[in-house]
Amino acid sequence: MVSMIIIFLPFTLRAQGAESSIGLGILFGVAFPQGSTNAIPSVDWQPSLNWGFYVNIPIISSLNLMTSSELYKFGSENATDFDLAIKFIVPLADFKLYAGFAPGLTAVREALDIHVGIIGGAAIKLVSNLDIFVQAKYVFLFDGNENIRVFHINAGLLFNF
Repeated sequence: MVSMIIIFLPFTLRAQGAESSIGLGILFGVAFPQGSTNAIPSVDWQPSLNWGFYVNIPIISSLNLMTSSELYKFGSENATDFDLAIKFIVPLADFKLYAGFAPGLTAVREALDIHVGIIGGAAIKLVSNLDIFVQAKYVFLFDGNENIRVFHINAGLLFNF
């Protein structure tokens, strides 16, 4: 009898999906740069369209890594941010609040500079594998001895696998 239970036990257990899964997202918003350097000329608080892609990688239920690439403008110059953010998540049923730290690189013209930033946002589950989110990010871009600050406001979709 015990051997039959051991043999059939695996068939009675139900497979359950991970609470969090890897997600691919797209974001749109506005970027507001403040400050200017010799290598990166800019006009304070001139808004520009901001869009990009990101990958959300869960480590544990309350900690995710997020790699992202965002495109926007400093005046008339195109800029690209590459981030590896660490997000701390507060899960509330179908609603998640998050905050984190976002180090990365910014490319403008021939300049490639490091930046650090903070992020905060919220995500809401629409259907089983599709979320919408809003996010704010404040970045300090270091260009030699000078720095520029950029405020991003984004919204988008996240497809969870």
